[in-house]
Amino acid sequence: MAYIQKLAELLLIFNPTLIIKSIQVLDSIPRLFNSFLTRKDWFFCTLITILGSAIRIYKYDQIPVHDWTADEYAFAWSGMSLIKDHVPTSWSWLKAYGDLPRVDWKGGTYQLVTPWLDHPPLFSLIVGSAAILGGANTFFDCTLTTIRIPSLIFGILSIILFYILSLRLYNTKIAIISSVIFATNPNIVFLSRLAVSENFILFLSLLTLLYFLEYSKSSNLTYLYIAAFLAGLASLAKITGFFLVPMLCLLLILQKKWRESLLVFVIGLSLLSIYFIYGISYNSELFFKVIQSHTERFENFLLFKEIILKPVFFEDGWLTFSWLILIPVLRASGDKIKYRVISIPIIVYLFILLFSGSQSHFYAWYLIPLFPFLFLALGKFLANFIKNPDFLSACLLIIFVGAWSFNYNIQYGLGELFLKTAITKYFFIVGVCLLITPFLVYAVIQSGRTKFFASLAAGFTIVILLLGNINIIYNYQ
Repeated sequence: MAYIQKLAELLLIFNPTLIIKSIQVLDSIPRLFNSFLTRKDWFFCTLITILGSAIRIYKYDQIPVHDWTADEYAFAWSGMSLIKDHVPTSWSWLKAYGDLPRVDWKGGTYQLVTPWLDHPPLFSLIVGSAAILGGANTFFDCTLTTIRIPSLIFGILSIILFYILSLRLYNTKIAIISSVIFATNPNIVFLSRLAVSENFILFLSLLTLLYFLEYSKSSNLTYLYIAAFLAGLASLAKITGFFLVPMLCLLLILQKKWRESLLVFVIGLSLLSIYFIYGISYNSELFFKVIQSHTERFENFLLFKEIILKPVFFEDGWLTFSWLILIPVLRASGDKIKYRVISIPIIVYLFILLFSGSQSHFYAWYLIPLFPFLFLALGKFLANFIKNPDFLSACLLIIFVGAWSFNYNIQYGLGELFLKTAITKYFFIVGVCLLITPFLVYAVIQSGRTKFFASLAAGFTIVILLLGNINIIYNYQ
């Protein structure tokens, strides 16, 4: 209760209507769930959420390690100082602040600045509140055990929202496959633990799209207002969160709803303006210098190198394969709404990253808002692969995901079972040949029986790969 009270007091300083709207949104969420989920879907959604929760909570304060990114502490310290002193203080290396005294803590060096205006205050307030409720009295009392809890909650809730979104766009089978990938992918599991604003933005993006789809179905403007509010709210977590506003506008424009698009833009811009009012109220000159410092990071246009070639903790076969099949899956979609709800968020967010120069200082967590849409397309592909197995898809899946999974499962957890010698190589070769044989047979001899065995092999392959994800997470060092 104290957590909510302190958060409410600070938000009321900037915009009293924010709390009222937030309560209305939270009140409408259960009704949104019930409108989509049958008893069968509740069962699968609950099961997948429990699985995703278990592997997210396991060693959540140990992996990633405490110095993997100091941005976690930046948000926590800013929020703590904002709550306690009503002036944000945190660390920053932006040139706008000049050269200030530095402190050493846990093997890292931090330059503390006041007021800290690097990012909007909303996510800082959430993480800072968690730190205070966890018993932190000073910056250096902060622990990952407490400041990662909000991201864990957003990550777990996002599994539920993702299942509902998948179900709303497709069917139970695709929802199950997509959600299990989303719940067990090692990189997104590790990233979902971090106290970074992208986890909150991901949660808001899924909610925004669900309300947009409900508006598209019912033409009830209340749902559009809520979607617009959520989209604008994301910009108060981080400036890149504003991508939800143009995303929503573009979805409406493509439906030739110009007036509604303008309304969404005005609402989103109004909420974004709170950040500027916030910064100017502390120090207008410094605030605009900070904004200018962010723009100076731009160096190149090579965004593709970061999002595909150098992702996260280790190379991600699931992520690479998702990019590979994205365009064919979207082109095969006959429903414009389904096509747009997957493609528009990806396109708009990538343009935001490109225009802001994020590729010049790329960090792994920038990928977080992309994962659900990529994995939704992947779920659609894999569901179709099980239904209509083919040799080419089987080969590509094994090359991009199977080999990746085998490599990291040998490295983490299964190395004791399979000695890292030449025998491992031959075991892999024989295993792959046996696995693709049913697909080759079906390609040559097409019959109901050969198709059945190929579909069985497809399902078996996907299950093994998903189990491999869980093994990697539990044994990652």
